[in-house]
Amino acid sequence: MEKENIKLILLILLFIIIDFISKILVINVLKSNTLIIINNFLKLIYIKNTGAAFGILSGNIILLITITIFFIYYIVKELKNKSNKKLSIISYILILSGAIGNLIDRVFRGYVVDFISFTIFGREMAVFNIADSYITIGVILLLISMLKENLWKK
Repeated sequence: MEKENIKLILLILLFIIIDFISKILVINVLKSNTLIIINNFLKLIYIKNTGAAFGILSGNIILLITITIFFIYYIVKELKNKSNKKLSIISYILILSGAIGNLIDRVFRGYVVDFISFTIFGREMAVFNIADSYITIGVILLLISMLKENLWKK
């Protein structure tokens, strides 16, 4: 295995471990409590999410696991194809790490541990976790990478 591939795998494992540890801490420390970090803005609260983003497909664990496995396969394939584009590689690493982190939860717990809650303009946003953050940042970086690619082609 190439040295670069080993680095990528180790980075993905590091991100997955960070996500895993954060969820263990939330389960063991928060339990049913809420920890207010910034009043009326940021709090930590332990939520068992049996769905995907915003709770969609709630309770369809087998379907979500299946979709995630296909998604991971696609991302790994894309990661191999974009081996020379740094921004794409970073985005795929983040997306892959987040997808695997949440897949681990679904397979071993039957739900995803969510715990970060923001309130913006008096509205509570969807509760999420570190893996979700990886995916979101990864998708944003991927869009930027795709835009840059298209701009340079013209």
